[in-house]
Amino acid sequence: MTGHDYPVVLAVEDFVPTLLAMYGFWLLASLGAPGRVTPGRIGAVLIGAGGIAKSVWKLLVAGFNVDLPWLEGALFPLMSAGAVLLIWALLPTAPWWPFAAVYAAVVGGALVAGSMKPVFILATAGVTTISVIGAVYAGRRRARLAIALYTLGIVLVTALVPLRNHPDHETLRLQWTEQGTNTAAQLAFLTAVWLTVRAYRPSPSEVPA
Repeated sequence: MTGHDYPVVLAVEDFVPTLLAMYGFWLLASLGAPGRVTPGRIGAVLIGAGGIAKSVWKLLVAGFNVDLPWLEGALFPLMSAGAVLLIWALLPTAPWWPFAAVYAAVVGGALVAGSMKPVFILATAGVTTISVIGAVYAGRRRARLAIALYTLGIVLVTALVPLRNHPDHETLRLQWTEQGTNTAAQLAFLTAVWLTVRAYRPSPSEVPA
């Protein structure tokens, strides 16, 4: 599917899962340890910025036949950096330097290899790890529905792999199926995060009079 036959409405819809996920990451960052909430939210914004860049690229191609490859290419570098930062923020006793070392090693390896694959792997592993951490947080407060939704989100994201490798991937039907699946995955993630954050709010009986 080229920019000439890629519908604008499909490109616009691509912003939906991006914004759902970014808001979910932003909310989840609020559970970070003292002093780490702001870095966690910066990580959430970086992840979202990567997705928005890719969505803007799609919209420009679909609506104006303008191709800016650097927008498309920003997705995984920004997503991986944001994921590493948010994971660190959510692990209260973890030192910062192993995360910085991993990110530097991955980026260095990608530059040496001349391939984006190491950064792609770090980005996808990172956002999956964030969902797992969110489920652990939910489990501590016995928020079972949140755990189920984190799991559902991971399953739906995993289902995107065969869709993207399908021989009919470039057809409009498969494109809509892929984006619908991604939107459902991010909605499940955001709902899970909302339930998790709500579970950590003090109940009226815990609030001092």
